[in-house]
Amino acid sequence: METILLQESDAAVFDIVSTALEMEGYRVFSLSNQHENALEMVRRHQPGLVLLDYWLRNHSGKLCHWIKSHFPGVHIVVFSSDPGIRQQYHTLGFDGYLNKPFDLEELYAIVKKYARAPRARGRKQMPVNG
Repeated sequence: METILLQESDAAVFDIVSTALEMEGYRVFSLSNQHENALEMVRRHQPGLVLLDYWLRNHSGKLCHWIKSHFPGVHIVVFSSDPGIRQQYHTLGFDGYLNKPFDLEELYAIVKKYARAPRARGRKQMPVNG
């Protein structure tokens, strides 16, 4: 099962996003705001995707850089209500962004783009010949 680490300052948004992703077959863990703890969480859970709240510009950008410097293969997407994030996300080191507010279809699209698809529960993946 694919793992996603999620950092969101709004508890209601965290609950909605984590529940939606769990219903799609992902394992979701809350990511600490502390750099050292975040690295340990990435090391322990080996996520395919990290979703960060852009509530503190410097903090989120530094955390992204910190994770990428230790785990360069991990994709990091930022959530933001800042309309300028579209022009800034890549220079800050993020792989992608989601403007707040967003709907679940937008969330699913960005997760599908950057995370591996979760394996179907209870079903074996059968090769297709043809």
